[in-house]
Amino acid sequence: MTMRINLGERLGDSLSSRLTNGLSSGLSKILAYRLICTLSYLGLLSLGLFIWAGSAAAATQAASLSVFENKAGEHKAVKHNLAEPIELDGEIQAAFEALGARGVLVLLDDNTGALSTNDLARSRHAYIPASTFKIPHSLLLLEAGIVKDEHSQFAWDGVKRTYNPWNRDHSFTGAMKYSVVPIYQKLALQLGAERMAQGLTHLGYGNANIGGGLDSFWLDGDLAISALEQVHFLRRLYHNQLPVSERSQRIVKTMMLNQANGEWVLRAKTGLGVRQGQKLGWWVGWLEREENTYFFAMNMDIATDNDLALRKRVVKQLLTAKGWM
Repeated sequence: MTMRINLGERLGDSLSSRLTNGLSSGLSKILAYRLICTLSYLGLLSLGLFIWAGSAAAATQAASLSVFENKAGEHKAVKHNLAEPIELDGEIQAAFEALGARGVLVLLDDNTGALSTNDLARSRHAYIPASTFKIPHSLLLLEAGIVKDEHSQFAWDGVKRTYNPWNRDHSFTGAMKYSVVPIYQKLALQLGAERMAQGLTHLGYGNANIGGGLDSFWLDGDLAISALEQVHFLRRLYHNQLPVSERSQRIVKTMMLNQANGEWVLRAKTGLGVRQGQKLGWWVGWLEREENTYFFAMNMDIATDNDLALRKRVVKQLLTAKGWM
């Protein structure tokens, strides 16, 4: 700062000398002096404003970087939860074996935060989320205003498909319940790649990678999430802790309703994806009881269409064995 001011003063002195010589013949020394002082003051003022602008820009850039670093830190904090200890639970493996299924199931106890699984390695392995992606996808669509609420209507496009429930009009709730892929594909294109990518990063969902086609990246593209990541994401949704409006979170939870009785409420979403020739089935959600809530994420290998029914059966068998259903 001192060097710049000295430079300004030298420039002012030089200017003063030249103007004095030029004006001495026509102006009085008093007027020349006043003019020189004014010009020198303006020069120093301009220099000061220049220095201030540079400092302000640097401060703004630093603040911007600070926000970015804070968000990155928050995202890392979510990922850090994946290092939490997980206990092996023989009852979970027994549920798979009883039905001849092969896969992994992660349980998260809301009261204690305890995690349990039947396969430590597979619980952390990221897979294509398939239609379980409709949970975060729906949140982003509601936040963007592309869909108003769970009652929003979508007309059948007239294309007859092998899965009959897709061949009719649907509400937003129905589109999730029956996993109407064509509806969500059109909505993904409306949302656009930029908002989709930013939204998934903001939510901290899996690897947040939308490579492989905007209307199919969650079905056979590059998006991937582990069962362990799924339960952490669901727990944040349950407590309205995701970085979106509480309204959007409540609507999506309403859409996820599967079953309920006087003792419990079950909210969940199925998924079926194919990645590099491997078929994978999902069922993720939670069981709400008065005394506690239990989050689950199950993925399993799908060999034939008959295996699809096992997605729910494995989880329900386990929840029943635990005495929660």
